[in-house]
Amino acid sequence: MDFKTLSFHHIGIPIEKSKIGKGAKYSPLYKMYTKDGKNNLGLHIQYHAFDEGSSLNKRIQTNVHIAFKTKNIEKSIEGYEVVMPLYEPFKGYKCACIIVNDTLIEIIETQLPEEQIWNDEETLNNGILYKK
Repeated sequence: MDFKTLSFHHIGIPIEKSKIGKGAKYSPLYKMYTKDGKNNLGLHIQYHAFDEGSSLNKRIQTNVHIAFKTKNIEKSIEGYEVVMPLYEPFKGYKCACIIVNDTLIEIIETQLPEEQIWNDEETLNNGILYKK
């Protein structure tokens, strides 16, 4: 994978469930809470907390990850240890998590505009991740 072709998307930070705060989205699929925000540099942050029994890899539940967008996700994850298999959490957004040099990396392929990804409840609920 040529990392020069990737663009930064967000940082994912696991936190204790007691610290997730109000307004977090819940994923029954992964028993995961997600709260979106921005840091002082204006970079998108996703805070994640997990219920016991989450099926996500323990590395995802305990390690910070950095997410990048790509134009070809299959090619980008080829040859790497995959800790979250490629899937489509909501329509028009594919992702997977890999390990690169002992670092958790999320790879994303989407043509959706950022505003829709971060702020459109209809988009986020149009899939398996946050399905109620």
